[in-house]
Amino acid sequence: MTTEERDQVFRNCICTYGSNPQIDVAIEEMSELIKALLKWRRAGGARLTEARACIVDELADVRIMARQMEILFQCEDEVEKRIDYKVRRQEERLGKSRVIRDILQEAEHGEKE
Repeated sequence: MTTEERDQVFRNCICTYGSNPQIDVAIEEMSELIKALLKWRRAGGARLTEARACIVDELADVRIMARQMEILFQCEDEVEKRIDYKVRRQEERLGKSRVIRDILQEAEHGEKE
């Protein structure tokens, strides 16, 4: 299925069920993902496979509803820009962390000598 075909289905959902009910479904799906993640953290052994499958399913639901929210609020471009900004910001933080870690390692090696 193409992105355009999916988006048409999502638009139909919004028109058929209404904005507020779809917002409620988005909230519910995010809550279910939270529960699935907590279940995975508690799971052990063979239960990890089942818990992971639940996470995959809930991630799919959340992504579907997140896309519907982008369509509903007509903010696809704004969201993409914010994602780019946040990823760049995180990349900078990671770079700073590496620099600090390298400095600490150099200092530790200097003390051993």
